[in-house]
Amino acid sequence: MVKSLAMAALGLLLGMIGIDQNAILGGHVDALASGPAVVIPHIKSGKLRALAGWGDKRVVALPEVPTFKELGYPGSEFYIWAGVFAPKGTPEPVLAKLRDALRAAVADPDFKGAMDKMQTPIAFKQGDEFRRFFAADAKRLAEGVRRVGRIETK
Repeated sequence: MVKSLAMAALGLLLGMIGIDQNAILGGHVDALASGPAVVIPHIKSGKLRALAGWGDKRVVALPEVPTFKELGYPGSEFYIWAGVFAPKGTPEPVLAKLRDALRAAVADPDFKGAMDKMQTPIAFKQGDEFRRFFAADAKRLAEGVRRVGRIETK
């Protein structure tokens, strides 16, 4: 049996994108894949039970919750990230201004504080470093989709 998160998840009725926390709290779905910020209060109150984290490290606010990798599901990392893209051919001086502004924004103490409150780590990447991250993440996600194959619903 292939030990991959994708195969294990096939047996679950997952609430994914578009299903908010009310669906899991109301008992309308059996499981929810979510970023930590919206579910930590419900985990701490005992309304939800965290099964595992998607990242390569445990969530700081939930040190008792293992990662899927720790549970024996290699290749199960999933990150919610945002990137800023510009059209091909954008002049380099414009790109440099955008990079400088973005670097300053993520270094802002108020922004950092807000991200810390939401248990959202900041990993600022740009240029070649971001291109490598983007390519590796796309490859990893494509492999996950390939492993799942076509999922038919009735």
